[in-house]
Amino acid sequence: MTLRTLYLQRMLSVNGRNSLAGRQLFDHLKEISEECLLAHAVLKREDADRFRNGNIANDVISEDLVDQLDPNFIYLEGGLFLDGDLWRIAQPIAEHFVANGSVLVVADVDINQLHENKAQYREASTFLGARFDYGQSDRSSPVYGADQGSFWLNPRQIVCLPQKMVIAEWLRPVYEGVSELMVGLPVRLDFWQHVLASGNQGSTGTLQDDRWIDQFDCCPFASVHNYGHGYAVTIGGLVSSDTWVDRCGGNVRWVENIGSFLSRDAASDRKRTVSHFRSPHLLFLSHRSSDKVIVGDVAREIKRKGIAVWLDKDKLIPSDSLWGGISSGLEEMSHFVLFWSQACLSGAGVTREWQAAAAALMDRGIPIIIVRLDETPVPAVIGDLFRIEANGLSGAEISVALDDAVQRLTRRSSSSS
Repeated sequence: MTLRTLYLQRMLSVNGRNSLAGRQLFDHLKEISEECLLAHAVLKREDADRFRNGNIANDVISEDLVDQLDPNFIYLEGGLFLDGDLWRIAQPIAEHFVANGSVLVVADVDINQLHENKAQYREASTFLGARFDYGQSDRSSPVYGADQGSFWLNPRQIVCLPQKMVIAEWLRPVYEGVSELMVGLPVRLDFWQHVLASGNQGSTGTLQDDRWIDQFDCCPFASVHNYGHGYAVTIGGLVSSDTWVDRCGGNVRWVENIGSFLSRDAASDRKRTVSHFRSPHLLFLSHRSSDKVIVGDVAREIKRKGIAVWLDKDKLIPSDSLWGGISSGLEEMSHFVLFWSQACLSGAGVTREWQAAAAALMDRGIPIIIVRLDETPVPAVIGDLFRIEANGLSGAEISVALDDAVQRLTRRSSSSS
């Protein structure tokens, strides 16, 4: 699965070199990702505007930039929260991307954060599908793990061996090529949907306030939660920093595997559940009859992706009219897709018809997508509309681009409302 990665470093860049703890991890993700964007926080448009002219403008980005990236893998080193209860990726943005198939990893949630942000992490547990353990007395300090046999410099820096860990069986592929995993100060989860990582059975135990609770509790510290079409991953412990990667290169492979495996699984799950019969979108496919073969291919493929279509031969337009009868469909369609080609320049009254129809569509707020099938220039009046350059593409390839365009336009509309 090709990754489009949004990586949020643990601190603002003004804090110096240590702002990005996982330099090696980020460099690897950037190398393997189709696109990769580095920042510290993602805020709603109105909140991000306050930082645009400061020396942290590149660290705090708005939903608009993230929408352009359209990430399927979002990695937060250093936990979920800024000061107070503000999420480092605004909660509505995080929920939207995950629900639509992205994988969001909240990593490096340590003891200090959980002491200071206990209430915030409790509130976020519904989205994360995981809750941290504060013991039976519900103290402010959480329960953490230590290993008396498999550790690095001290027992709180556990070298976790996959064959000794508790892992949900379907998540075993995440450990392909990973012989060991380093975690510092792992914090125990007392609730999870699917366990992703733990200490070692037989040698890891748990403590609270430096007192043993259970010397043979393997301390599950990472989990996966299915949210909509995507996944929220929680990692209670330090795994991202160069300090750990220098000791254990498996951490980098592990994170890569999490992103690739869960993104692929999310995409497959979405394909199973979507149906054009239940689609919130209805695409009107406008074209000349000479282009009906390629447009028919696009219609078939886009329906397989779960998007409903109106095709002229079935629904609305007489076969050789570009815009005839459009008024009857305006109330039902969500997007108007114009397949533009040399054939669109011929025919009596065609220019007058599409100009009048374009004005009517835009007045009603219906998005217009231009799919240019050849090199014929698009008229200036519609030249600035959302366009797909489709010359030489197959129907399947055009449908992928069209599906992406619909999703982007939908996110843009929902974020501005």
